[in-house]
Amino acid sequence: MVQRVICSRRGFVKQALSAGAGFALAGPLMRLSAQPPRRLIIDSHQHYEDRPDYVGRLVNTYRPRHAMACVLTPMSGFDVIRKAAVDHPDVVIPYGQINVDAPEALAEIEKFAASAFKGIKMHSPRHNWDDPQYFPLYARMQDLELLALFHTGIAFHIETPQYTSMARMRPAYLDTIARAFPNLYIQGAHFGNPWYDEAAEAARWCPKLFFDITGSSLIKKERNLAVFKDYLWWAGPTAHSSPHAVYAFEKLVFGTDEPPEQLDVDLRRYEAMLDACEVPEASRRKIYCETIARILRLKITV
Repeated sequence: MVQRVICSRRGFVKQALSAGAGFALAGPLMRLSAQPPRRLIIDSHQHYEDRPDYVGRLVNTYRPRHAMACVLTPMSGFDVIRKAAVDHPDVVIPYGQINVDAPEALAEIEKFAASAFKGIKMHSPRHNWDDPQYFPLYARMQDLELLALFHTGIAFHIETPQYTSMARMRPAYLDTIARAFPNLYIQGAHFGNPWYDEAAEAARWCPKLFFDITGSSLIKKERNLAVFKDYLWWAGPTAHSSPHAVYAFEKLVFGTDEPPEQLDVDLRRYEAMLDACEVPEASRRKIYCETIARILRLKITV
């Protein structure tokens, strides 16, 4: 399946805000550019919901806002999202989701790839992300040109016993993986919250490592959003970085990690942070669309 997407430059976020659900937001979150240019939005972190109305809600929310979603899907939702990607190729980009400790993990990677899923989401390992026992999984993702999306940092708790922790999911472990698998595109979720410095420095050195800032970070930092310039501090190659280093904010990709109806809220949060950090429009287009589209080999007309 080949998807053709358009990244244009006129008034998208204004349209998204006017189409919003009337959320009352105050303070720094509302200090946006007067009329942000229209952009195609690709949500790189949208979780499948096992509800009969999920696809309809996603399409009805994202399509009017000129948005697409990478839908992170466990095998239980495989048939639903495979069909949704065929029926709604302008909205749905299918991703798989696996348990790296399950014996069927490798077979599931193969099945997702055979049906043109574009990436694999992973969460809650029993061992550190860079434990060599997981390397066969990463090697196969690299061979199949799948994006590897890792949860990093803090994680939810459940009432039953868990055999993982945030300590197993530090962003530094992605540096190990990027070095071992130099052709594997890697996305770290949540910018490593709370290890932002660690995430940023790993991304600075690893050309195929990117992060989203989903979750609570843009909420807890909303009174000091300019602090992200302290983590993402470099403008390009420096005396102590890769000669291939890019402007720091271009190591970010947009994501929501929330129900479809929250898209407008998450766009506001990202825009407020990008405004506070004075990120230029050309870089915002990469964050919202162009970088993830290039990684996933979607056909882009700018």
